[in-house]
Amino acid sequence: MEQLDFSFEPSIERARIADRRMQNELAASLRHVAARSREALDFDEDALDQKLSAVENGGRFSPGAFARYYKTVLAVLDNEFDRASAFVNAISASPDAGDIPGLVAIDDPAIGEESALYLSLMNEDPSANVRLIAPQQKAAEDFKTRLNEGRALLTQCIPSLAGEIDAIIHQIVITSSDKSMPMQFDGGSHFQLWGALFLNCDFHPDRVAIAEVLAHECAHSLLFGFCTDEALVLNDDEDLFSSPLRRDARPMDGIYHATFVSARMHWAMTKLSQSSVLSKAERAQAQKAADLDVQNFKSGYGVVEAHGDLTTTGAALMKGAKKYMDAYS
Repeated sequence: MEQLDFSFEPSIERARIADRRMQNELAASLRHVAARSREALDFDEDALDQKLSAVENGGRFSPGAFARYYKTVLAVLDNEFDRASAFVNAISASPDAGDIPGLVAIDDPAIGEESALYLSLMNEDPSANVRLIAPQQKAAEDFKTRLNEGRALLTQCIPSLAGEIDAIIHQIVITSSDKSMPMQFDGGSHFQLWGALFLNCDFHPDRVAIAEVLAHECAHSLLFGFCTDEALVLNDDEDLFSSPLRRDARPMDGIYHATFVSARMHWAMTKLSQSSVLSKAERAQAQKAADLDVQNFKSGYGVVEAHGDLTTTGAALMKGAKKYMDAYS
């Protein structure tokens, strides 16, 4: 299996390798689970073999297939074999990631059962104090226009980042957020939904803001892609630390992510602030965002440096981010 390099700047080839590693890892794990559980499960073995062979020969699982794999494993561990069998059959019948809608509202009938699956996973942590909901139709349509403008801006100004996003993100899901909750959802992803990115259409009002959030959220997904062999940090998730980037205390993994992502956002916003493609006002907007990213990185890095127990992978990635940010400190 090809190895991922730890360079800080975006790389289209590395992103493609990361996606392929994730796809192959899931195929191998499913083969193992199916072989070990064949006596207990009732599933279409030929259909599963065809699906796994397709992925092993260059196909791609959809985000929903990744989610159902995790549900399969949990169901097997809980001796819920009928549920596990249903999940395996659903994975076998799932479409290739290239055949799902690339940009879709979370309640769009085109994604069918995935709507409930996505909402259940993205809303599963009550401590997050946010809740995703379906967007208003007009807001979602307006957001699609802005999103396409932001993606076009990245393609024109930062093609390496645009290519990285296209290699890792197979579906952008438009949502809104329950305004009665203590905090509002801006954008995010889930490690069990590889290839999916969720964005709140009530935020990100222009193409520069869209470019920023894409740089932000793709960096999170990239970090997920580095974790097939080992985690980024060894700190216990139960140990919480004061987060300089959020009001609530966070596990070290969350602070690590936010710190690395701040550096990636600074890189992208600095590139845009220097581009003649943007208007003077847009360049000023990008520079203001980059200036904030410097402060966020410094604050986050201080916590990671003081309390983080980093793996080899985590240390190498953060070293690259720190080296880049040192030029702006």
